Amino acid sequence: MDVANTSWSGLLANLAIIAILISVWTHSQELTGRWPRQVYLALLAAMTSGGTIALMNLPFEIQPGVITDLRTTLIALSGFLGGPVVGVATGIVTALYRFHLGGIGWPAGVVGVTVATCVGIGGHLLLRGRSPNRRDVFVFATAAATGGLVGFFFLPDGIWQPAITKAGLPTVALIFVSTVIAGLAIVQENRRRETASANLIYRAIIDSLPDSLNAKDLDGRFTAANPRTAELMMAESPQALVGRTDFDFYPPDTAKAFRDDEDKVIAGGEAMTIEQRLVHRDGSKAWLSTMKVPLRDDAGKIIGLITHNRDITDRKLLEDEYAESQRRLSDALTFMADGLVMFDKNERLVFCNEQYRTLFPKTADLRVPGTQFRDLLRATIERGEQGGVEAGKIEEWIDRVAASLGKAGDQEIQLVDGRWLHARVRPIADGASLSVISDITHQKQAEASLSELNERLEALARTDALTGLLNRRAFDEALEHEFRRGARTAAPLSLLMIDVDHFKAFNDTYGHPAGDDCLRKLAQCLQQTIKRPADTAARYGGEELAAILPDTSPEGAVLLAEDFRNAVRELAIPHSGSDKGIVTVSIGVSTLGRGNTIGAHDDLVHRADEALYAAKEAGRDRVQGGRPTLAAVGTAGRAAASSR
Repeated sequence: MDVANTSWSGLLANLAIIAILISVWTHSQELTGRWPRQVYLALLAAMTSGGTIALMNLPFEIQPGVITDLRTTLIALSGFLGGPVVGVATGIVTALYRFHLGGIGWPAGVVGVTVATCVGIGGHLLLRGRSPNRRDVFVFATAAATGGLVGFFFLPDGIWQPAITKAGLPTVALIFVSTVIAGLAIVQENRRRETASANLIYRAIIDSLPDSLNAKDLDGRFTAANPRTAELMMAESPQALVGRTDFDFYPPDTAKAFRDDEDKVIAGGEAMTIEQRLVHRDGSKAWLSTMKVPLRDDAGKIIGLITHNRDITDRKLLEDEYAESQRRLSDALTFMADGLVMFDKNERLVFCNEQYRTLFPKTADLRVPGTQFRDLLRATIERGEQGGVEAGKIEEWIDRVAASLGKAGDQEIQLVDGRWLHARVRPIADGASLSVISDITHQKQAEASLSELNERLEALARTDALTGLLNRRAFDEALEHEFRRGARTAAPLSLLMIDVDHFKAFNDTYGHPAGDDCLRKLAQCLQQTIKRPADTAARYGGEELAAILPDTSPEGAVLLAEDFRNAVRELAIPHSGSDKGIVTVSIGVSTLGRGNTIGAHDDLVHRADEALYAAKEAGRDRVQGGRPTLAAVGTAGRAAASSR
């Protein structure tokens, strides 16, 4: 071994080597961080091993006759910061080199290397993967310095005690100080690199944010901003914002409103989230959702503001459109002529318009959200709004109507006050139902009036306009109907064919208006003579009249014909053109008996005409009864002559 350098230059040389190695270690991590980990660990182990050898070749004297170096510091740091692989490799190389140097102190040197290696690796494992802090460095330095004394105990007898006494404390102090200095340097550099890396990440995140993020000082000047802020403010770049205020980019009114909000946050010291209306200098407008947070220093003093802006223009437009559509819908529901009501799957009313309540004035107070449909039905009965339900069947009626709520269909509702309502029920999602209620009272009244009018028109279409009796078409239909009924019931059917005697002469003498008046009087007389509702009187044509007499025997028909003939004579309508001096009639009678067949009613008319012709040939003003078309007229349904 070379002559020991006992001057301070030796100590400084040791510290310089450690400083150089630490500097290379820390600054090379940015370059070697992209290398494979095995390569990085191998290079780190080689560097620390070379450093320990260099330190052992530059020992220094700390007390007369006591020579040492700072290998313990470098060995311990290699394991503490580099991990087990680097620590073990450094320890083995250093121990082998110390053995190679020989001398009486080599066992103590190897033990010291081993202890330093164990302390370094043990400290690394205790960190459990986290980066060491200042406290960790001081604790580790204490352990390394204490471990540095272990080697003294392995010196030869008679040497270790004086050595510990003379050099123990200085050795511990040097190891502690050098370890603290080197460890803090590495920790600080690691922290700087981590901070720089974190800042790069944060900056990348901030720059990639779709929202505006910026910081301002207390005077409202920008100190930092991301690209989205520059876009929002129509600036060239984020750097163009730094040192400038909102007044440099926005109209005065907009900038002042923003500044007033910032002053409130600074004065209150609390974060605030607001919606701000933005107007650019070119007149374009936007809406921002803005969060302003006080920016404080380490002492808690407010030194500025951090502002986060989110462009919510599209959302505000949608909200405005939604509000407008809601207003229009509300107006439509309010002013629509029909009632609208929605019930959920549990038959609870969830929505209705005012017109729906108006349609049910007696139960309007109950027609509100939350009311059960069955309770509404029961109330309409109890309050006299819904009629036509038997007292003992109210619940049955409620069950039936409630069951129809979930089915598509149309219903008509008649209220006690005479109004008619039409309900259109349609199922919708989730088992709910929507009903549209319309007041159809006028429609129902119109239908009733139309029905009445149709009946009147039908009557007019079947009635002779002059006499008010059935016309020929209606006579044929009535005769056909009575014939078929008689065929089913085996009842006789009689027919009177009536002709006004010398009616042409009456018209020639007195004129057609008088003739019409004569026919009207005869028709009225015939109506009064045939008294049964089933009997039918008709104008067969011209001056000819007819009477259909269901369930009437030949004798009864002849008797009724005679009654009519006499009633006409009693009218005593003057007729100078007749040998009788008054208006008279000739009547032919025919009867269909039991067992008649289809077509026999034509025979009935034919025989009545024959009988009428015979009455005229016999001198007029008489009744001529024709023989029954079928000989046997059953007693069932026969009407005796006296029964007429």
